[in-house]
Amino acid sequence: MNPSLVSLFSGAFVGVILAFLALWRNFRTLKEAVNHTAPPGKLSVIIASHNEEAVIEKTVCSLAQAAPDAEIIVVDASTDHTPEILARLKQEIPQLLVLPDPYRRGKPAALNYALKHATGDVVLFLDADARLTPEALRFYHALASHPKNPVIFGDFMAYNARRTLAIIFQELFFSLSRAYVFSGIFWRPVFTTCGLFIRREVLEKAGEFDPNSLVDDFELGTRLAKLGIFAKFVRGPFCLIQYAPGFSDLFRQFLRWFTGGIREMVKEIKRGHLNYLLLMTLLALVIYFPWLLLWADLGLGRWLLVPFVLPGYLAALYLGVVLSYYLDIPPWKEALVNTLIGLVFVHLWIQALILISFVNAFTKSQTWHKARRERA
Repeated sequence: MNPSLVSLFSGAFVGVILAFLALWRNFRTLKEAVNHTAPPGKLSVIIASHNEEAVIEKTVCSLAQAAPDAEIIVVDASTDHTPEILARLKQEIPQLLVLPDPYRRGKPAALNYALKHATGDVVLFLDADARLTPEALRFYHALASHPKNPVIFGDFMAYNARRTLAIIFQELFFSLSRAYVFSGIFWRPVFTTCGLFIRREVLEKAGEFDPNSLVDDFELGTRLAKLGIFAKFVRGPFCLIQYAPGFSDLFRQFLRWFTGGIREMVKEIKRGHLNYLLLMTLLALVIYFPWLLLWADLGLGRWLLVPFVLPGYLAALYLGVVLSYYLDIPPWKEALVNTLIGLVFVHLWIQALILISFVNAFTKSQTWHKARRERA
């Protein structure tokens, strides 16, 4: 058989195995988590707010309705009408605590300030646009109330009314993340601080957020890993969030994520944790593998690796990502778009952004960016 076809079919087989391995890993994590529940204790919900007038009222009201006994803490650094909205809500919702941000240094510093006022046994971090149903909140709260589930990261989905091309591509990206990043199938589980339930004593052991970090979630995960504590990504009820609505917001949001992640890994490498150097190297090899093959063949002066190795890599990547995406049962029109062009776009997008982020990581040019919100 033609070696290129052997490579193609071998890669396709690997891609299918990877997709179902990721599915099995998430199923196992869910099963392990739901086997350990406890009567929920007091819950503190923490939101860092900056110019959230489009979403903050509905978020706070839905939380107050879903968890009437929970403590809701909003640290606000807004310059729009958010403070007036929160002041009104404070009169209507007794459990709402509004704290003007005294630092205005970004999300990590705001979270640290909120934690000084939190009194719950379990802390839930949410973004200002996030919504949880009463059923979802009770489900995750019961899991995190058990010592065997010290950190629970709940599943999520977008509720944007306008399904732009940028949002459709993000569905593919986050499907990939659920399968291979949040699940911890290759490395420790990564999470975001939106829909994150964490036991109070765990936060006290881990210490404060680094106020200079661009990625509070990755930075917290690093501190927890040093304690041998790892988040469980639970594919249960959804936390509803908004995705970046357009490519400009998406670019700036991803740029912050990747720049901040690289900076955090470089810090750990400087501290002697060389596993992060290995991680960066392996990620670079996977993401830029086609280019490495091309350069190698150009150096050899003959087409050897590109025709015989590249088909397998592309087949494994394509099927591993697309099958994981299909398992989320997307709308068929969006599935068609992502099948035909989404994966190519996302791969090239990530390649370009990582190069830019690597340069940014060694400068001070990158800052926080908050994506625009739909009014909801």
